[in-house]
Amino acid sequence: MTVDDELIDRMLSGEPSDEEVAAFQQWLKTPANLQRFALRAELHSDLRQSLRRRQIQAKALEANNDASAIAPALASQKHQPPSFRSPKVLLTMAVGLATAACLLIAFLGPHRGDHPASVGRVAASVVRNVGALLTKSDRQWDDPQLPVGDYELRKGLLNLQFGGGVMVYVEAPARFDAVSDKRVVLHSGRLSATVPLEGIGFTVETPEAEVIDFGTEFSVDVEGGASEVHVFDGLVRVNPWTSNQRDASKSVDLHASEAVRITGGATDPVGISVETNRFIRNFDEPRLNYARAIKRLSPVAYYRMPIRDRGLVSEPPEYSGIVLTGEGKRPPHAKGVFAGGSLRVGVDSIGRGGRVDSPPALSTGRFSLVVFVYLEAPERNARVATNWNGERGNFGLSLNENGLLQVRIRSGDGEVSSIEGGSGLPLKTWRHIVVTANGEQLQLYEDGKLVSSKPCAVVAASDSDTVWFGTDANAAQVWDGRIDEVALFDRALAAEDVAALYRTAQEEIARSR
Repeated sequence: MTVDDELIDRMLSGEPSDEEVAAFQQWLKTPANLQRFALRAELHSDLRQSLRRRQIQAKALEANNDASAIAPALASQKHQPPSFRSPKVLLTMAVGLATAACLLIAFLGPHRGDHPASVGRVAASVVRNVGALLTKSDRQWDDPQLPVGDYELRKGLLNLQFGGGVMVYVEAPARFDAVSDKRVVLHSGRLSATVPLEGIGFTVETPEAEVIDFGTEFSVDVEGGASEVHVFDGLVRVNPWTSNQRDASKSVDLHASEAVRITGGATDPVGISVETNRFIRNFDEPRLNYARAIKRLSPVAYYRMPIRDRGLVSEPPEYSGIVLTGEGKRPPHAKGVFAGGSLRVGVDSIGRGGRVDSPPALSTGRFSLVVFVYLEAPERNARVATNWNGERGNFGLSLNENGLLQVRIRSGDGEVSSIEGGSGLPLKTWRHIVVTANGEQLQLYEDGKLVSSKPCAVVAASDSDTVWFGTDANAAQVWDGRIDEVALFDRALAAEDVAALYRTAQEEIARSR
């Protein structure tokens, strides 16, 4: 295909045929052609507005296939919208334009080692601070504005906002250089970025590569002489460094659910499996169908394990507790089973579990526990949840000496009933666990299926016995992974309730990835 400036101008104006769009997309795959397109795009002062307009229009057409849905989406646009085209053509054009805009920023913007001329210019602002200790030049930095410069996050979590509405989540320990409001150098540690359309071109530089964003969600991990890039949505371009220079011949484009590792001194990026559970990508617990389903069953206490600096939050709040901490490298928080957070215990974190000193009464003789567990490493005799303390308490969920889930219930006459799961927990996989005791049977469900059952008398009353998550009364037998979405009931859930909860959870997990 022969491409001249006239055709490029028509592409930027949204006037080509479907056939021309398809051929042009192939032409853009050559780096030299991309650069030419980017430079030509510089002449179009309304490129950014045009891109935004086309994406909004494409989304409206795709979602509604109705011209009446497009008008509200375009009402805020000052430019006259182009004639209506098919969603496929418009979406293709939007991706092509986004690619060109990002390449233009990368080509004309600061390169490796460059810093803005204006010292003191604000690069980012703090949106949320969760137990964070941030330093600049070895001094604690508490200002909500981050000027250009080098920073070290020694503990906790930070949510920063860069230019164009780019949201960045940094997990301690991490060292980074805020070069500008569109560029950050991550020397070590982990960060995740959510980049809206206005933030296209946001760049994360590491010792091994340059990561240029195209309006997406991605995470970067720098440790041990290697950089990893994981893409969860959209598209990023990864440019490895060779001899301290960007090597375009080794560049790779990563789409959703793709990841690479770049090792210092290696010639090419290596494809790896994307890890959706490693990175904290949001500090907020979304309003999910699963949470609504739990609440409809009327738990006496529900712990969603949100990322908070004030402790273990309950619904209702009077049953909240505290997060226990000790020595470790990372915060006591990690990505939850859905979006949001979970309680991280053990592994390499400072998390040592959670404690609720004023839990709800469990005195009806019936009981249910619902929880998600995530095991990082093979473990034995580790606690998930319990109120057992010597002769006190009436329930416990843990791993036994064989690495199997084990439930223990104390009945009103003091007898202890125990059942075990049928197999060991898989590593680095969320497992939905439900325990029920109805006065006749003690049952254990894993991922919606009944795996063990045994006759059991009425459960003993427990009015104010402390509850522990991820540990026990002796601060021993610590869990090695994550615990999330814990719900306590003073009644036994039915089998159909358990199955419905698991189905809802699976739907939420699929949507959150």
